[in-house]
Amino acid sequence: MAGFTWLGIPFTPIGLIGTAVAFYVGFKNNSSYERLWEARKIWGSIVNLSRAFGVYVLDYIQPAEELDYNSLEEHKRIIIYRHFAFINGLRIQLRSRKVWGDDGNDPFMNIVARDTPFVNQNLLKEIKQFLHDDEAQYLNDKSNTVTHILRKQSEHLNYLFEKGCVTNYKHVEIGKIIKELYDQQGACERIKNYPFPRQYAFFSEVFVWILALVLPFGLVGELNKLGPSFVWTTIPLAVVISWLFHVMEVIGDKSENPFENSVNDIPMTSICRTIEIDLKEMLGEKEIPEKVVPVNRIIM
Repeated sequence: MAGFTWLGIPFTPIGLIGTAVAFYVGFKNNSSYERLWEARKIWGSIVNLSRAFGVYVLDYIQPAEELDYNSLEEHKRIIIYRHFAFINGLRIQLRSRKVWGDDGNDPFMNIVARDTPFVNQNLLKEIKQFLHDDEAQYLNDKSNTVTHILRKQSEHLNYLFEKGCVTNYKHVEIGKIIKELYDQQGACERIKNYPFPRQYAFFSEVFVWILALVLPFGLVGELNKLGPSFVWTTIPLAVVISWLFHVMEVIGDKSENPFENSVNDIPMTSICRTIEIDLKEMLGEKEIPEKVVPVNRIIM
């Protein structure tokens, strides 16, 4: 290989290209991570809002003349279970595929589908676990089911307010929780419906490939200065350096969409189950579901 050292080019331009690519890939990774971390914070807020909503529903709604204790307890249960339909419906809607999604050859998604039970479920089937069949079918027919689930919550609370079960102040406080849930839903949809800008994603990969192609020519000349026997290390060094840049690019690429039912997803299934456990225990129910556990070290 020493006979090909004439192919070597000065390392200075290669170093400049590598620095530029590193900055570019770093910017892309930071932006991708911000989307991922924002999605996780949103679902953390949904957990907090869900607990507050459960406490408000159970403590703020009190018996009145037209609704005795037993009737009111059933109303509370319906509202809490409708909230389960909201969070699980939001999870399923967020994990639906978009037109700019991959064509099914993404290994990060295929691993989930092949090696775990965490597949995106049918929306109607999921919300039927928590709602009466007629209500579930009515809501499923809407273009944005979870939006109308919150609308039904507000409608139900207005009914209880008119019956005198909720004071004006407490009614407003519960309404603020519903408004906050709308805000968090909208924040999730903003991340889901607006993909990471394609110009950054596309050219990041192009620049990494350009660096990988020119890097050996820069290494040849530098290693030849150490002696002909070192020229052979051009191959492993070029492979390792190129691989590192490629991995950084892939990490950013696979972190930019946190709601795609892939191994890097926000664990919404686990979060929804945590909320369900907490609120069912608040209701005093005996049959409490188990926590979601990782399968093959993957949790969704």
